[in-house]
Amino acid sequence: MNVFEKDLAGVPLDSRDPEVAPIIEMIKHTQKLIAKLNNGEKSEEQVREILSQIMGREVDSSLWLLPPFYTDFGRNIYFGKNVFVNTACTFMDRGGIYIDDEVFIGPKVNLITINHDINPYNRTTTICKPIYIQKRV
Repeated sequence: MNVFEKDLAGVPLDSRDPEVAPIIEMIKHTQKLIAKLNNGEKSEEQVREILSQIMGREVDSSLWLLPPFYTDFGRNIYFGKNVFVNTACTFMDRGGIYIDDEVFIGPKVNLITINHDINPYNRTTTICKPIYIQKRV
């Protein structure tokens, strides 16, 4: 299992471990794309194009997302058809965010799949769990 698979599966990972370096690099890459998405006016098509770059696959043409939008990782977000995401949402998706068809998400919604170990001496360890939002929610 590679580090991305471990993270998605909820295996505790210490951010100081060299094994986690590819995740850190992906986060840095995603932050550059997020800046591009949130800087200046974008058409719906441009928003979907940048989101496709962030997610590493083409998003459905029925997705309507209003920037600004924030994500830490981006590769573990999955949108169904006819999804609407209102402005100023944050999706921290290392554990996976799965949004089914015809879901509407309100403004400033935060979907957070990552947590830190509750032991104060082990706070650099992260543990991820997925979020599933079912059809027409």
